Amino acid sequence: MEKPKSDIDSGGNVEHDRISSMPDEVLTHILSFLSTKEAVSTCVLSKRWINTWATVPVLDFNLYEFLSDNLDGHPVGEREKRKCVARFEQFVHSVLNNHESMNLDIVHYMRRMQKSETFIPMEWLDRVALLMPRVISIYISRADFKRGNYIDLPDSVFSSAKLQHLKMALYTNKSTIIRPASINLPLLKVLELSHVELHNDFTQKLFIGCPSLERLDLSCCELYFWSISSNALKKLTILQCRLFEHMQISCPGLVSLNIRSHFQWGGVGISLKNAINLVNASIRLFYWHRFHGGNDYVPVLDLLSGLSSATELALYFDSDLKEPVEEDVSNCRNFKNLKKLYIGMWDTSYDFYLIACLLQCSPNLNELNLFLNVRRDKLQELRQEVLGDAFFRHEYLETVNIRIKSVSELPSDCVENLMKTLDKYIKKIGNIIITYDP
Repeated sequence: MEKPKSDIDSGGNVEHDRISSMPDEVLTHILSFLSTKEAVSTCVLSKRWINTWATVPVLDFNLYEFLSDNLDGHPVGEREKRKCVARFEQFVHSVLNNHESMNLDIVHYMRRMQKSETFIPMEWLDRVALLMPRVISIYISRADFKRGNYIDLPDSVFSSAKLQHLKMALYTNKSTIIRPASINLPLLKVLELSHVELHNDFTQKLFIGCPSLERLDLSCCELYFWSISSNALKKLTILQCRLFEHMQISCPGLVSLNIRSHFQWGGVGISLKNAINLVNASIRLFYWHRFHGGNDYVPVLDLLSGLSSATELALYFDSDLKEPVEEDVSNCRNFKNLKKLYIGMWDTSYDFYLIACLLQCSPNLNELNLFLNVRRDKLQELRQEVLGDAFFRHEYLETVNIRIKSVSELPSDCVENLMKTLDKYIKKIGNIIITYDP
């Protein structure tokens, strides 16, 4: 790194460089935009810079920086990679041990598990917890190999007094089980977990030890717990997760709900209770085990009644969930707040039954969006009338959007029959927009 350039006045005298003469808080703010490796390297500039990096509020550790030092356009062998990893780990410990306490705000840690590693030691988190940052973000990706590996996650990360945002994406060939002895994060507001395994004891400790938790994001996780119960939680996201237990969600403060996951086997399901403040929800569920030759038991759903406060609702249920969806429809109540409804359709017979029930319960609905994904084996169904005579008709919709994605040529009468079905349930439509995706 080049030394800061000095200014020269009109008389040819060298003045002090302006950067070094800045207040400490300004310098540390500037260094916080650099990676930690770059920030530490400023110590060679002058005596003024020797310890400046130690007060930087943001630490950004990235193994790739250490690997790139040895690339030079040529492949790096496993021996060289091991040396780089060792230098990286030593660097992390050295920086944390020399960083001034009470000044740390954000810690980012990113690395890839190497082929020669069976586990990644995470003792550095013990020191991070003592420094009490506001944000901790950990991203560990796995190498492309089948060797067993795991991450040794210390409990200390779950007892950092000032932590407000914790994000961990832990990619290993076998999901890392998070099972701390206790959880004490009184200020935690956001928790994001990816590629981990969670059990009932974790969620029980989580909502007791995190009374301020407002946002919970779970992605690509294996879920073995049966309850999410919190008065503080406002946003819940469960994406690409596998559900092994029946999950009951009871969060009266919940404003946003996004679930896109699959049931691992029959008999499990999802129930939603006390979501009295819900504004928007997106539900997309699949039955994975039956699809792969599982048993005849189907999941249990008790969702629709819990969604009745939403103003915007998106629903997509795989055709294998027809039975539990139709049972759940009977629990529909008054969706008096619902303005926008999105339905992803596979099986038009039961999808339209769901739409009809929601139309009947939603007097203030003004926009209906249908996403019709037409499979070759469903084309014949679309040529026929979807339902018999309607038992009611919705008064007026401002807009109906129909988006059709077909894997083969769509029969000309399919759209016509679709419109006839809509006419049965809606007296007047302001705008009808039909789009086709290849």
